[in-house]
Amino acid sequence: MSVSDARRSPGATTKAAAVVVLGGALLAVEIALRARAGLRGQITGQVAAFGLFLPAAWLVWRGLGIGRAGVVLVLAIAALLRVAAFDPSSPPPLTTDINRYAWDARVQAAGINPYRHAPTDRALERLRDPRIWPSINHPTWRTNYPPGAEASFAAARVVFGHGLRATTWLFLLAEAAAIGMMILTLTRLRAPPERVLLVAWHPLAISEIAANGHVDALALLASAALLAAFAFGRKGLAGAAVGFGTLVKLGPLLLLPVLARRGGRRFILVTIGVIAVGYLAYSSVGSRVTGTAVRLLKHEDVGSLAWKEIQPLIGGDAARYLLLAMLLAVVAILSLRAHESVDQIARTALLVLGGELLATNYLQPWYGLWLLPFLAVTAAPAWLWLTGTLPLIYVFGIEHGLPTWVRLAIYGPFLALAVVRVARPRRAPVARLSPLPDRPLVVAVIPTLNEVAALPGLLAEFPPGAVDEVIVVDGGSTDGTVEAAYGAGARVVSEFRRGYGRACLTGAEAAAADIIVFLDGDGSDDPRTIPQLLEPVLAGRAALSLGCRTDREAGAQHLHQRLGNHWVSWLVGRIYGVPVKDIPPLRAVRRDALFDLELTELTYGWPTEMVVKAARAGLPISELAVVARARRGGESKVSGRLGPSLKAGLRMLTVVARHA
Repeated sequence: MSVSDARRSPGATTKAAAVVVLGGALLAVEIALRARAGLRGQITGQVAAFGLFLPAAWLVWRGLGIGRAGVVLVLAIAALLRVAAFDPSSPPPLTTDINRYAWDARVQAAGINPYRHAPTDRALERLRDPRIWPSINHPTWRTNYPPGAEASFAAARVVFGHGLRATTWLFLLAEAAAIGMMILTLTRLRAPPERVLLVAWHPLAISEIAANGHVDALALLASAALLAAFAFGRKGLAGAAVGFGTLVKLGPLLLLPVLARRGGRRFILVTIGVIAVGYLAYSSVGSRVTGTAVRLLKHEDVGSLAWKEIQPLIGGDAARYLLLAMLLAVVAILSLRAHESVDQIARTALLVLGGELLATNYLQPWYGLWLLPFLAVTAAPAWLWLTGTLPLIYVFGIEHGLPTWVRLAIYGPFLALAVVRVARPRRAPVARLSPLPDRPLVVAVIPTLNEVAALPGLLAEFPPGAVDEVIVVDGGSTDGTVEAAYGAGARVVSEFRRGYGRACLTGAEAAAADIIVFLDGDGSDDPRTIPQLLEPVLAGRAALSLGCRTDREAGAQHLHQRLGNHWVSWLVGRIYGVPVKDIPPLRAVRRDALFDLELTELTYGWPTEMVVKAARAGLPISELAVVARARRGGESKVSGRLGPSLKAGLRMLTVVARHA
């Protein structure tokens, strides 16, 4: 949109003006905080800044409508916020961590591996000075920072000198690079680039990078690089981003198994390679290269929500193992996701990295920096609230503990927003369907394998004129099924490769039709309901019509089948916003819609994948109540045996998780 367009759009001008006012108010808060307010003042200021940031984030989410001027506006105010917050001549107001950064850089400049000695060791006595040395935290501990962080400390000393704030300059450059990557990513995704405000104006970033200079700025850079790499299809660079993030903070390592399916072999190898190179660079100390991170987790207790609730009940060690098991379970579930979009990658990263923050016994506000880039890609109000209220943890320095009111203020709204997100899942906008021909062709597809006892009776039940053709897809029957199909007037297509979905896909590809009806060949689906099943599709109200089994004959559907179907159907409704009651084999679907879905699940997850992808695409779905019939003859390949039924059910659940 040009400037002249903006003039013709009072709404856009008003939004831009509101963002400027909010940015000015944020700037005033940062200037006030630079006046070295005490700890209470710093905490109050951060909360006030977050209150101003939230409406600004809401205003830019759909764009300001003033074209490139919107991005320039956001970046200009972002630069002013950092100028206001960063005082290169003074130590940070809320942390002494940068003293450790400067010390470790000095140790490396002296040619000494920073993992070899604690600052109090006599071997380092000659390096002590009156400015950095007295404020080093945990001086009796060897460093707990991973190799990537240590390398950045050394690099900052080389480039920006040996001053206390040398690392802050480097981290500000890293943050600027991250902001640039986010603009590229948002542009690539055709999202408003002004959304970069969610990173560039976030009070946590201003406070913990510009004001306090925390190394987690590099983890923020890694998160932004991960999104950019996947947005541009560079899987190797995505692996480098995860590897780099792990070398700065260990938490991003859990993204490796989660994104391995999407990234493939190159992603995995590059991630492992980058991590290996980083640790090899400091490996002269052997196993001590791991530092004192484990010791930190055992001796510090500024715990998150889960830790504070569980640790008093079962003890510290048991709580750590339990929370780790829960976190790994989340990782295992998320690893099933296909991660077909950058939005899905962002949501997964929030769950993994955010899950780590919720579970750790040592949570600090600056850890939330890892999450900020993902908030600009996907709407996540709960995680946004968490990152904005984490500075309340600084109350620990006043109370020497974490009061109940702090936990309620941080986690109460967080949990409420998360529950709302689950209870009211996002539903895709309803897609518009192209008109069908005046006389659409309808073909029924029936996958079979040794169904001679049921198939003839099933075919005889088709109402006259209900379909234009019946295609029987045979998987290599040896009992006369093929002959019975020919005898009933059906066309037979052979598909000797195993897989229910593969047989259905083969039949669909062979059908020169506008609408395809799928049903099983064992007689459990009643073809007499096909006219009613087709009605919403023919009328243009639905792209997919499901024969929902609301009642059943004696002997139809075993208990484990019904429970599994109810569970999968409930998950589809919760996750995708489409309240279906059943995932049935009997269904009618427009052929164009079917192939647009690009189904890849070629086993018993085929029907589930069709419903899930139709819901994600916003295709209208209807249900018709039908009766589930008992098999009319022959032997079941799945439902009559618990093992195959459980395997099929697991496949259905996997499909639901994969596309969530």
